[in-house]
Amino acid sequence: MIDLPRALFQPDEPVRLDVTLGTGNVLPLLVIARAGADQVLIMNNGAVDLERSQGLPVFQRSSWSSHILSHQIYVCDPGTVGDEGLSLNWMQAQMPAWMPTQVTRATRVVSAKLGVSAPERRTYFGSSAGGYAALVELAADRGARAIVNNAQFDWTRWYAPQVKSVLDARYSGRLAADVRKRWPHRTSALKQLARGNQPLRIEYWVNMASKYDREIPLKHFQDFFTKHPELCEDVITHRYHDPQMGHNPMPQGRTLEILNSRIRV
Repeated sequence: MIDLPRALFQPDEPVRLDVTLGTGNVLPLLVIARAGADQVLIMNNGAVDLERSQGLPVFQRSSWSSHILSHQIYVCDPGTVGDEGLSLNWMQAQMPAWMPTQVTRATRVVSAKLGVSAPERRTYFGSSAGGYAALVELAADRGARAIVNNAQFDWTRWYAPQVKSVLDARYSGRLAADVRKRWPHRTSALKQLARGNQPLRIEYWVNMASKYDREIPLKHFQDFFTKHPELCEDVITHRYHDPQMGHNPMPQGRTLEILNSRIRV
């Protein structure tokens, strides 16, 4: 990746990359450069429809690219690709590999090729499982920012059948409670973030009309940062109420408005 030519990334011309990570996983990326941009937005997938994807990489929201002001890197979770891909994988890999750090290293190299080296000019975005991915990637890029919508902060507390698929595939079928106890930094994005012991830049958008988000992730987020006020220098919670969308992400127009307003800053 170090040898990738800068000329490869021409404005508004999508570039597909497959990066072999140190974990042995192959990371699919879609990169879109924007003329005159000086920031990078890293976009993460939520749940993937495997019937539609047929095992191929998915780059959610890439159809929005022309409406986004910054350079863009779309990240496909390697665990959702191939014959044994899972609809939800939360960036998990076989023990003892920890994939998010490798993913962040790859996106930082691409970011530099786009002319953006300063972490404060990188933003990680995702909703639901993509919110988890954005935060564990942020943990390896201190000084950058994350914007998450209805994020799952602890993947083991999502719906049991989907969690069990990951436990069977990545943790030899262990129980969720056992994995939480043994490897808390692999299950909780918040605990992973706390390991850096540095102030964080996070915007958390949560739909109070979603019972799950109101009663589980929001409470975890509030409790965690009550215990770690030293990390909260630039952490903001935005509450909104949309009964129709529930746990689903905010509509395209509103999401683009938020992302582009931060890119301008």
